[in-house]
Amino acid sequence: MLNDFQQFFPVFSNAVMPVLAGLVFFAMALYVHRIGPLRTLIAGELTYQGAFWGFLFMGIYLASRPIQILFPHPWPVIVNNVREFCMIGIFGPAVFLAVLSFVFGHDAVSRRTVWAVGALGVLLAAAFVTVNTLVIGGSEPLFQVGRFTAHDGLWFKNPDLARRAWMPVLFVIRVVDPILLVLAAGVAAVWRGTHYPADKKALYDNMPAKLVMMGAACASFSLSMLSVGLLFAFAKIPNQWWIYYAGALLAGILETLSLALPMKKHVQVSEHQ
Repeated sequence: MLNDFQQFFPVFSNAVMPVLAGLVFFAMALYVHRIGPLRTLIAGELTYQGAFWGFLFMGIYLASRPIQILFPHPWPVIVNNVREFCMIGIFGPAVFLAVLSFVFGHDAVSRRTVWAVGALGVLLAAAFVTVNTLVIGGSEPLFQVGRFTAHDGLWFKNPDLARRAWMPVLFVIRVVDPILLVLAAGVAAVWRGTHYPADKKALYDNMPAKLVMMGAACASFSLSMLSVGLLFAFAKIPNQWWIYYAGALLAGILETLSLALPMKKHVQVSEHQ
């Protein structure tokens, strides 16, 4: 039984779990695309545009994990660089701007802020890809299913210590974007939900619950990713990405519940009711 679990878990954590989480984010992007035109007048265009692109590229990031491990070096670093650019350059900034627009109103997020956050994301993504290419150090077998052998990079096992010394740069970039960006947006959402103005609550009585669930989704995403880095920093346990995929899956479920919840408990579906 234990041997079967040890053989199954790498497949589940590196292929099944990220694909499931990716499908949730793809479904969210599709849902936002459908409801965006109906709610834009209330929440603003930036909210739903940011959510759509953020969810879409996060889905790409998650669901493409199995592609990263299909072939040996240099394919893991090539695919990983594309995935990381999607997450750092697009997902983090897009979700941050979408949540802030939803929390404070689209008029509170200026065009200059949008450009500044977007430029920061692209700059950090480019820096991550550059350093990532330097430190990955080849590939190693990850698990084997029949005749197929999965491979992944040697980030923490690079025999070149000078290159491995750059690993903290990757950690710092991840902490800034997307961890702190998304976490800050989540804190703002929870704060707004727990301090929602009474006059607005009389019109949109579900908004506090929507905001708190949105904040919980952001926290689940950020803290699960942070925990993976802290496990290595303090316990020297590398590559426990299954924790992050589980956190992303939970975040997707919470965000789906938040999006599906109408802004008013009793929505009038017909003028004759």
